[in-house]
Amino acid sequence: MSAIQILKEKLVGNFYSRFSVGDAFDLYFDGFWLITNNIESPDEGSLNQQFAGTYQPTTEAIDKEDIAKTIILCSTLRKNIVDVTLSKDSALILKFENGVDLVFPTNTEIVDWHWAINENGNDPFLGCIVGCFSPGEIYIGNC
Repeated sequence: MSAIQILKEKLVGNFYSRFSVGDAFDLYFDGFWLITNNIESPDEGSLNQQFAGTYQPTTEAIDKEDIAKTIILCSTLRKNIVDVTLSKDSALILKFENGVDLVFPTNTEIVDWHWAINENGNDPFLGCIVGCFSPGEIYIGNC
């Protein structure tokens, strides 16, 4: 199977039931994790501006950019994924039934992996089903 076939089989019609935010982002599906160093959405900028103007503690947050990312992750929690694509640089793009797009980019600096689907939600190299460890290159592990 190709990487996109594996991704579509695992993700389309599926949803994540919990997530965590910290040094990385971890989304739990039934029996596997989608982990990433970064998440992007076109909605981030307006959300960050809105909260900076209406909720003062956001201006003092350590990782201010994670505030909007977390809101967006909450909005896609338990929402079915309707499409999965890969960009030329192997960024993973998920489209959700509620119209939200999440991008798992491959341009994050100073990391040794970008995103992966694995069995344990920890080390992306262990139990890796499919992942991107370098822009433009997809690794296929144990499917």
